[in-house]
Parts: sequence; structure tokens; C-alpha cells
Amino acid sequence: MANITFAKENKTDFQVKRRVQKILVVDDDQSIHDITNMALKAMDFSDFELEIFSAYSSGEAKEILDQEDDIALALIDVVMDTPTAGLDLVNYIRNDLENKLIRLIIRTGQANDYPQMHVIQHYDINDFKEKTELTLERLYTTIRTSVKQYEQLVELQNKYEETYRQLTTNSLTRLPNRIKLIEDFSKKSNQTLILIDIIGFSIINDTNGYDVGDFVLKELGGFLIAMYSSSFNVYHLNNDLFALVTTAEHLDDFVATVEKIKDDISKLHIVTDNFNKTIETTIGVAYQTEDDVMRKAELALKEARNTGRNQIKFYSNDLKIIQQINDTNRWAPIIKYGLDHGGMMAYAQPIHRVDDRSIDKYELLVRLKHEGTVYTPFYFLAAAKNSGQLYNIFKFMFEQGCILAVKTGHRFSINISDCELSNEGLLEFITTTMKKYAVDPGLLSLEILEYNAISHSAEIKEMLMTIHALGIELIVDDFGVQCSNFGQTEHLPISTLKIDGSYIQNVHESINSQIVVKTIQTFAREKGLKLIAEFVCDEKVFEKVKELGIEYVQGYYLAEPAPFDDLF
Repeated sequence: MANITFAKENKTDFQVKRRVQKILVVDDDQSIHDITNMALKAMDFSDFELEIFSAYSSGEAKEILDQEDDIALALIDVVMDTPTAGLDLVNYIRNDLENKLIRLIIRTGQANDYPQMHVIQHYDINDFKEKTELTLERLYTTIRTSVKQYEQLVELQNKYEETYRQLTTNSLTRLPNRIKLIEDFSKKSNQTLILIDIIGFSIINDTNGYDVGDFVLKELGGFLIAMYSSSFNVYHLNNDLFALVTTAEHLDDFVATVEKIKDDISKLHIVTDNFNKTIETTIGVAYQTEDDVMRKAELALKEARNTGRNQIKFYSNDLKIIQQINDTNRWAPIIKYGLDHGGMMAYAQPIHRVDDRSIDKYELLVRLKHEGTVYTPFYFLAAAKNSGQLYNIFKFMFEQGCILAVKTGHRFSINISDCELSNEGLLEFITTTMKKYAVDPGLLSLEILEYNAISHSAEIKEMLMTIHALGIELIVDDFGVQCSNFGQTEHLPISTLKIDGSYIQNVHESINSQIVVKTIQTFAREKGLKLIAEFVCDEKVFEKVKELGIEYVQGYYLAEPAPFDDLF
């Protein structure tokens, strides 16, 4: 075996060096090699020069191909050490080496023994030539055409690989991304996935700028590679989410390994412009599994986030988030059926004046009747939110409030949260429904839930201002559990605060609850706001609330929620 390079003499020092293309000649006849080499030496290609590799058997050819993976063209004889050695070599190149780029031309002197059509149909070759066919001119054309084809295929392959690299690589950290992770999991099993989420990363961006945020991500990515690449593949999935995937099927004491990873990250000190801090992380882990490892790790991470800061959660079937998903799957169709077929019900609970125990208004509370049982929102409200049906429940309750207000002349309040207030059709629905029933807007109130989140949204604030302009009263529900409520009340036309029940149900015996209620009472008095105490469950609580100067009360001591007609 040998290789020969044919290069023309330089006519000038300024001649541009031409690229080299490799050709493999495989034949057991020395004379064929001699003739071919002489012919090639006589050829002049303007844009490339040739390097010729000679093999006298399929075994020698395999050795060359194993070492040289960029051969453009192979001229292969059929009959050598075996009657089909050349054809077997073709299969080796295409199937074992998986080389689809090299151009393969069968060149045989026994054409009758190996019909051209049969060979082309059964072997992945690019041309079939009898040795007597390849005159100098035809050999020149064959080589030039084959080399050009090879160059075009290489260019396409390079473009594909670059596109694939961009598609599967995070552009900032240069780590493989979510697409690559999913692809890798489709090829392998029995791997454990660790998802690592940076706590408060959006705050870093907001307070320090995106350049600092990008720096933090690159530093963490580099740290993960440096520390754990011997046992894990490292991925940057998106934004502040990274992943580690085990490269071995088993790691000893894996729980301790994950805890150490979290501890190591917490000690990483990141220093750049006006930023000198460590970072905190939340981690979700899915053990070796045959299916859905990504989904399970994400569920574990979500559970960790819901549990609190700096948490680690390992996936198991008893995670609360799994129960939540199961509850949603169970209740979502029941809720829809109830809305469509009269199973949704509006119960009413009076809100009384403390001084004379007369009824000031009624709060409407949703109930769901299913298979003869009436369920409170405790069972189905989370499922309604998760399945996107909370807005439809609000629409049902608001319409019931309008109907009862017109029918009785009493005042009714309906709960509303950020889910409903973010719905683009809310204002049109409210105005259309009020017009439909010709209801006095002064008989309607909206009790705002999740007020802290709502108060930070300019769009929702504007929506509430517009609703209040229609004449509807606004009440803040669960007041006192979010410290920012005090400062936010001045930004909306709130008339009433409903003190969170956690401070009322034990107010007769809890000094802390009494302090909180007194503080709220003083604040409300200064702001000219009315107060409602909910969860008034017995006479002791009622008397203490009265003593503290709360004007309105609501609770089981005075009346339980029931269908409106049953309250009389």
C-alpha cells in the first residue's frame, strides 16, 4: 500500500496553493495501479490536486479507510482476494463505516460475471465502469465529477452539522440544550436527571442588568462542567434552568451526591461588575426510569419550588404535585359537566352588622353537585384553575348575583381573582350581564382574592378602576396575610377590607391575632374603610370581634352557607 501526491510545479511564487483531494485505488493487479497513476499524473485539475492511495486487497483498503476518513473517491475492483471482495468492501464502507460521502466507482474486468444493473440495484455505488471503458478522457471526467460531487456533499454535511449544532446548543453557555437532552434520552435509558433552577434569577437581571445575568449563567455552566463532567453530562435547558444527567447507570449514595452538588453551588462566588454574590438553587430529581424522565424531573422541581426556597425533591408517586394532577384529571370533566348541565350552584352566606346583627349583604359561594353530593370549593377549585375553567365559574356566579339582586333587592358579593381579571372578555361580560338583567350596580360587590399579585399589575388595576366606575363595590378578601396590602389600598378605590380568617378564628385567645386585628382596625379607621371579620365561629369570637370595634361579621356562628331560599 502506498500513497502518491501529484502536484504541478509552481510557475510563480504567487501561485495560490490548491486543496488536496484524496483518491483510493483498490485493485490486485499492479499494472492497473501503474496505468492509473501514469494517467492521473498527466491530468491537470485547475482547483485541486490529487493524493493517491493504493491498496492491493480489500484488507489493505480497510486499513487505509480506517485511517483516512476524508477520501473523496474510491476506484474499486470486484474480484481480488475473493470473487466479491470489492462489493463486500462497498458494504463495509457504506454500512460499517457509515460513510455516505465518499464516491464509489466499481471498475471491473469481469463485467459479464457481475452485470451492471444488478450491481447498481444491490450496492450503494455511484458508478460502474469496465476497465476498458476508462480512457484518459473518461477517467478525467469521472474523477473531476466525483470530486465535485464529494465537495458539494461535504459542504452540505458541514452546513447540516452547523445547523444541528446551533439547534442543539445554548447560544450563551455553549452547552447542549433541551432539544439535545430530549434527543439523548430517546437513545438511552436508565439515566438519572437532575434539574437545577437558579432562585431569583429574574431579580438579578432586573437589578443588575442582563449582562450580569448572562455572566452568572456562563459562570454556573462552566462550574458544572468543571466539577461534574466526569460523572454527568451537563445541559443548559433555558434561561436559569440547567441539567445534569448521569453517564453511568448507578452512582453510590445518590441522595448525598445531589445534596453535595447543591452545597457546592451555594459556595460558588460569582464576581463581576457591581455583583459579588453566591446563588441559591432549587433542584428536582428523577431517578433511572424507563419513560417520562424529563416530565418526572420537572414535576419534582415544581414540587420543590412550591415547598419553599433551597429545596431538593426526588420524584415519587406521592408528590403533592402528582396528587394535584390526578385531582385535576378527575375534577376537570366533572366541573365542565356541572357548568353545562346545572350541577354548579350558588350558595349564600350573610354578612351581618355587629351592632344589631342585621344582614348587610350576602357573599355568594360556589358549590358543585355531583352524583347526589354537594362539594365545597376545597375539592375542585384548584382543578378548575389548573384546567382553565375558573373564569367560567366566575361568570356563572356573577350571573347568579345579578339574578338574585334583581329578584330580592339585597346586595351580593362575588369572589374574583387574577385569573378572571386577566381575561380579555371580562369587562364586556360584566357590562352585558348587568344590562341583560337591568341590575342596580350598587347591589353588587367583587371580593378581590390574591390581592398582592393583582396590585402589582397595571392592566388589572386599570380593569378594577373601570369596573368600579360602573358602580360596583370593591372588597379586599383575606386582608392581613400579605404585608404589602396596607400600602396598596391607596391605589385602588377599595371600600371594604375582609380580615383574613386565620386571625379571627382564634382572636379571643391569641394575643398575636388581637395585635394584628387592632392594627388593621386602626388603619381602616384612618383610611375610612369598612371592616368585615370572617370565620366568626362561636360566641366568644363574636364578642371579641365586637370588643375590637369591627363593624361587620361573617361565619358559621351566625349562618352557614346555604341556597339563598334556605336562609329564610
